[in-house]
Amino acid sequence: MANYSNTITYNGISLTVSKITPKKEQKTKKSVIGKTLVQTPIIGMGEQQWVLQIEGYLTGTSDSDLATKRAELEALDDVSAFEFVDGIHDGNFVVSPGSLSFNDSSEQVGSYYTYTMELIEW
Repeated sequence: MANYSNTITYNGISLTVSKITPKKEQKTKKSVIGKTLVQTPIIGMGEQQWVLQIEGYLTGTSDSDLATKRAELEALDDVSAFEFVDGIHDGNFVVSPGSLSFNDSSEQVGSYYTYTMELIEW
């Protein structure tokens, strides 16, 4: 198992992660229709792509700082590929549509947000 720093960057935004679960899948040709990511398998292609399941949390120095960080992360869920750096799976990745979610439990509001998302290598 690889050792990760607990900080990654995605489109230049520093994110704290608690767990990354990588898996390899058959490489696909990707296209975007509206806000939908369409992945088409390429028959006969021997290449693979990374799919990363990420769990982490956002913290802030104030309520407004925390809200800004959450908004920045939510803005990356727009079916665009951005640079991802974790030291192992560096490359361009897109948030799998619908996979970004926050645990908005009452005990976390105002102090931190936990999030999960799936990134697909572009």
